[in-house]
Amino acid sequence: MKKATIIMIALLLPIAVSAEYTGVRNILNMGCHNVDNTCYVTISGSSVGPSGCRSTSIRWNEQHDANGKSVLALLTGAFLAGKQASFSISGSCYRYQNNYPTFTYFSIH
Repeated sequence: MKKATIIMIALLLPIAVSAEYTGVRNILNMGCHNVDNTCYVTISGSSVGPSGCRSTSIRWNEQHDANGKSVLALLTGAFLAGKQASFSISGSCYRYQNNYPTFTYFSIH
């Protein structure tokens, strides 16, 4: 049992270390490209993300990311209601436009 716990910690630690939490931020603007499935949200405050793609514009793929359409609907509702959001930023850049960060989950406040 002790070995299993140590193995789980060793496997999950790199994920926890590479993730970045934005804290609660204002949603300044958001939108989607009309030539591909990329959507974005621009947040207040300092840039976030890995060193190769730090930005205040966070991207996701509305069609190909898990729950991409739900993310779009939830963040649009939050933006229109003037709510704030927080994001757990991925340790890797957005694969379709690798100069922007992406996220693994978010919360609306």
